[in-house]
Amino acid sequence: MGSSEQPTADDSIARFRQLTSHPNLGKKSPPDTTSKEIAEGTSASGKFKRAPEASDRMSILRAILLLAGKRLLLGLVTIISIIFLSYLGLDMARGADFQSAFSMAVTSTGIYLSRLMTGDLGQTAESSFSLLPVSIIEILPEIAKRSLGLLFASLAIAVLIGVPLGIWAAVRRNTPWALMTIVGSIAGISMPSYFAALLLQIAAIKLTQYFGRTVLPAGGFGWDLRLLFPAIVLALRPLAQITRVTFITVSEVFSHEYVRTAKSKGLGARRVLLWHVLRNALLPILTTISLSLRFSLSSLPVVEFFFGWQGLGYHLLRSISSHDDDFTIAMLLCLGLLFIVVNFLLDISYFFIDPRLRTLHSQMIRSDRVSFFAWIQSVLSSVTCMVTDNPITRWARRRNNPVNFYLDDSVPDRAVPSEDGESDIAKASRKRAWIKGTLGNPAFMIGGLLTLLLFIVIIFGARLSPHSPYTTVGLEYVDGEFVKPPFPPDEIYPWGTDLLGRDMMSLILTGAQQTFTLVILAVTTRLIVGFVLGAVAGWRPDSQLDRLLLRLVEIISAFPTMLFAMILILALNIRTGMRPFVIALCVVGWGEIMQFVRGETMRIRPALFIESAVASGARVSRIILGHVLPNLLPLLISIAVLEMGAVLLLLGELGFVGIFIGGGAFREMEWMTFLFHYSDVPEWGALLSNVRTYVRAYPWLGIYPSLAFFASILALNVFGEGLRRMIDQVGAELMRVFNRYTFAIAALALAGFLFWRGSTGSIAAYQIQANEFDGERAYAQTAALSDPSVEGRALGSLGMEVAANYIATEFEALGLQAAGQKFTYFQTRNRGFQTIDSIPVLIIHDGGPTLTYHKDYNEFAGEHRIDGIASSGVRFVNFGEVREYELHGYKHYDLPDDLNYSGEILLVFEEDLPFVRGAPRAGTLIIASEPEVLNRRYTIPNDDEFWMNSRWNNGQALDSPSYWISEATADRLLSGIGKTSSQLLQEQIDLEMGEILEVSLGVTATMQVEGQVYKRIPAFHVIGHLPGVLSNQFAGIDDRMIMVLAQYDCPPTHADGEFHACANDNASGVGVMLETIRTMQESGYQPYKTFLFIAYSGEGYEGGEPVSSGDVKRFLDAKYGFSSAYEIEAVVELRGLGASDGGDLLLASGGSLRLAKHFQSVSRRLGVPALITREEIDLSRIFSAGSPLDSGEEAPRVKVYREGWEVTSRTGADQLESISVENLEEAGRVISLSLMIMGREIDY
Repeated sequence: MGSSEQPTADDSIARFRQLTSHPNLGKKSPPDTTSKEIAEGTSASGKFKRAPEASDRMSILRAILLLAGKRLLLGLVTIISIIFLSYLGLDMARGADFQSAFSMAVTSTGIYLSRLMTGDLGQTAESSFSLLPVSIIEILPEIAKRSLGLLFASLAIAVLIGVPLGIWAAVRRNTPWALMTIVGSIAGISMPSYFAALLLQIAAIKLTQYFGRTVLPAGGFGWDLRLLFPAIVLALRPLAQITRVTFITVSEVFSHEYVRTAKSKGLGARRVLLWHVLRNALLPILTTISLSLRFSLSSLPVVEFFFGWQGLGYHLLRSISSHDDDFTIAMLLCLGLLFIVVNFLLDISYFFIDPRLRTLHSQMIRSDRVSFFAWIQSVLSSVTCMVTDNPITRWARRRNNPVNFYLDDSVPDRAVPSEDGESDIAKASRKRAWIKGTLGNPAFMIGGLLTLLLFIVIIFGARLSPHSPYTTVGLEYVDGEFVKPPFPPDEIYPWGTDLLGRDMMSLILTGAQQTFTLVILAVTTRLIVGFVLGAVAGWRPDSQLDRLLLRLVEIISAFPTMLFAMILILALNIRTGMRPFVIALCVVGWGEIMQFVRGETMRIRPALFIESAVASGARVSRIILGHVLPNLLPLLISIAVLEMGAVLLLLGELGFVGIFIGGGAFREMEWMTFLFHYSDVPEWGALLSNVRTYVRAYPWLGIYPSLAFFASILALNVFGEGLRRMIDQVGAELMRVFNRYTFAIAALALAGFLFWRGSTGSIAAYQIQANEFDGERAYAQTAALSDPSVEGRALGSLGMEVAANYIATEFEALGLQAAGQKFTYFQTRNRGFQTIDSIPVLIIHDGGPTLTYHKDYNEFAGEHRIDGIASSGVRFVNFGEVREYELHGYKHYDLPDDLNYSGEILLVFEEDLPFVRGAPRAGTLIIASEPEVLNRRYTIPNDDEFWMNSRWNNGQALDSPSYWISEATADRLLSGIGKTSSQLLQEQIDLEMGEILEVSLGVTATMQVEGQVYKRIPAFHVIGHLPGVLSNQFAGIDDRMIMVLAQYDCPPTHADGEFHACANDNASGVGVMLETIRTMQESGYQPYKTFLFIAYSGEGYEGGEPVSSGDVKRFLDAKYGFSSAYEIEAVVELRGLGASDGGDLLLASGGSLRLAKHFQSVSRRLGVPALITREEIDLSRIFSAGSPLDSGEEAPRVKVYREGWEVTSRTGADQLESISVENLEEAGRVISLSLMIMGREIDY
């Protein structure tokens, strides 16, 4: 590599890193100063005169004390921010809206800080060998010691190897060894931590197999050889970065005049290197070591989780998944404090290494400040200018008055090269620069070729795939024996299959488009936010906004990047697809771009063309967009490519810990095997979520996705390096290629392609057929099922049987084939339930008013029967945090075995009810968390509750009444102790883990429920199927089945004897399903896949368990041969679609992003608003040991309903009059078109 290709003082990437670490340096860089001048305190400019020794020491001491005070204050702000943002994110991740989560976070932060002042970090059972909670302060030091030891071991490896290697390569910078060092460093930066860990673990296993004994341990904790692999993996990226920065910095210093002067004086090479080169290169190297710590903290959870190193990262993943907030925040504080301390020590070291920083620091302290109100006025003025003076308004003015517009030359032209009057010599020089920057730039050529191949895969990956990535394969008969997936690589599946039988090569090739769409959106968002904030901050450095943004960046930097992104994604609803990822990836990454743009804006701010624009009166916003942006655009393009690699690396780590687009679902594989976490949308991150569980047995599951990440990141990093070098050669000439016109043409081309794609093809034909859905017919079907003659379709009534016969008759008339038992449309199931024979009684003996049924109280529908009589004193029981654990597949609570409340009525919050189940008591009053339950009718179980005499043996049956009660009724019971339910709920936060608060309320109550238990009452599912037809294009997919479900029955009648019409819930769902069938049949639509339409009975209990529509394979058992002949591709459930006061359509996919996005795109096409609902993902299944008995879904499913459907559900207000024909038609056309596409297309 020639010397002309070496990085210079104007190196944009080096300046990017330096400005990232030194955001508060002044507007101009200090002049080059030799190490001798620095040591003596003199310079040619006379700025650094050596002060008296005592004064020099005092100035250093004052500067250090001032810096320590500022850092201490910033550290306190950072600690408070970590606590608050953690509570806010964790509460939102559990489903709280922003306003509620913000309020709870403020309260929780105050409580935590008050406990922190006393040294109380709370309790946890996460790291306890016993089931008893332990104090966090007792176990935290040991856990932190493990992570700190691992971090410092990895940094020691990186520094001890990286610095000498970088120096060695810099000394030989004009040899091939330097090129090899750069290539190796880029490869190291591009290596995902999980891929390196995977390769090392496979190597350890192979060594063990070869030698017949353990040579190197593949995982676990220990201060022996088990430290080696985690430390090496964690050191790879810091090693590569330190090597690269050391090489660039030392090479740059070697080119300075004072180094050449020292050599000319005859000084030895070692003395020149030690006393002149290294002392001047030390600051960037130290800064890189500090930045490497941040990257190590980001990868720490992945490395510890992979190797089972039980440190802070490992326990953070487990505590976040188990909702152990105190333990989570305590560990985040440890990592934040580590980052704060390291940055403080680094800042202190700067004062001793470079005296210039002391002078600059003092100058900044004395600099003029921009007032807050002046800043507000400036911002408002800039916003006004952007609204009134932008390309659109200028275009309008140009059309209205072209003469005056073109005569206006008040704003000078931007600093972009012009070809007017350009000499032949200048043209030749520019041509040579372009040739040297492209053809003479190996990194650009090789990286460009690799990136081109990558984008070919992104665009055409789906067509290059040998199989459909959506096709799953089950049991196959090969060479005389049955085999099941995953299949190893062979001729049919070159890269093997996953556990669902999906081809890995097809998943990777097709998934490239989804993955890189997210990457491009995230990087674009980062660039926009970073540029706007950086330009505004750099335009007025050291203003209040500038200082605020810099402090905000430091606070965000104190969070481990991967964990912070994970919490943000969960808080923003991971189920909605790309949106939470784009926002989270922007939040964790905009700061570095902002600091770079800020520094560059400060650098070009004094330029003549900028000063000319300012003098002419141009607005700040116009100057930034018209002059600053064009001059930074080439550098931003280079950074954008590098940022794509960084985002891709972070996405891989998130995928490894189970955080990928949509959140995925858990599929049951077979008996006594762990659940398989997957996404039904091809995406690279999802392919890594099971690596740790299955890679030892099936290594191809981890190798190929990891290799795809590594190759892509490497291509982008090499291309980014090439672009950087090209920019060094051609500079602003790049604006001839990348400018607003080329970007506008690209945007218009993309928009035109998307419009053309959506307006043509088979989907347009399906839409014509789906438009035949008739809302009036769906309303008529809903009216027939809501008629009083069907008695509310109540479970156990004659009306339920009448409704089932009606639906079966409609199925037959619509041409569906019978798919029930004995060649009928019916599948009979036996149900158990309890009816209430008289109005339940609740009396509080305090002389107060009589309580009203269905207003003040209602029967509780839980897991057991509720009949019985109780008249006794009331005791309030409140529980602190209770540790949950699983044993033999069953959930248990860490509570005393001797809980006994015989002869007492218990008053509990609804969330505490599981803790008193099985405890002897006379009755139970549950404070309803949702007031709506007081007016609804539910199906009551028929099974007895048993008193658990021990952990394993059942004892006597407990027949005791249970009611939901209103908050006002609860406050009436609590009035004797001077408390309210809301106060007690707030005080629950202060209870320790495992603590139980029991208070006798000094009041008696009477409860009486008279009921009758029914067992083995027949209930009917109505099932019909529409078989798929064969086609030449999609031969053989008629064995793929799409299930469409709608519940048709209602809870049994109770004491009031009234039948609820249940019109919206769920006669409307059945009506829409019947009209959808008619639309398919009469429009001439012929599916290639088989449809199974089911109107199912969803009330009652089977075997003591509530009926669930999730066990869809039971429906296949109705007709002989169906369970083995069909593979369920998707399940679509319809509910509550017709309410006139209903809102948008809602989609609950349970992790099936493919189905949710499909229905949402169809809704958007038809102009119908549709939202994906918030659903929490159970991360404990990933990070905890789990159990083979854990349940998962049997097929991807989506539930379609209308917002607000539950308001009238199970109440007397759910009448036919509330049904809207328009809403039925709107929902029906969305469902019909969605099903038509699913029934004929493989990739939808």
